Amino acid sequence: MVVVDSSALIPFARVGRLDLISATFDEIRTTELVRDEILIEGKRGTASLKSFLETVPVHEIHPEAGEVASLEGVAVADASVILLAEERDEILLANDKALITVARSHGVKCWWVTTLLLKCTKEGELTSTETNDVLYNLIDSGMNLHPKVYSQVQQKLRELGE
Repeated sequence: MVVVDSSALIPFARVGRLDLISATFDEIRTTELVRDEILIEGKRGTASLKSFLETVPVHEIHPEAGEVASLEGVAVADASVILLAEERDEILLANDKALITVARSHGVKCWWVTTLLLKCTKEGELTSTETNDVLYNLIDSGMNLHPKVYSQVQQKLRELGE
């Protein structure tokens, strides 16, 4: 079970790999605010995101989301996914450092996009080469990834490929 944020959904949609989320998790959910953030006409990936969300439960905004956002210095949409993951004791999939930092302070287990890619590789959903290609495509499409993290993922992929 996973709660997904727009910071993970948008990059996967841009490279046509939302299927990796479904392949890894039986149950996927998000919030109304995240849905509203990602379903914007004229933006690349919107059609695939709309189709993807047809099978994903979309939850109402937690009543405390505004207060948590204000106190923690994150967007209300970020607070909404943090509170949903915390309430349901589920993993939060995101690619936003501030969001993940706050989520972890709430005791929420978090996965980065790279964590999901490595899991797909370990479970045989992708080969190391395929994972490397997906990672390159994600970065090429605008996903931010620190060079140090990129190097660490490359090292792990070499180990998994052996």
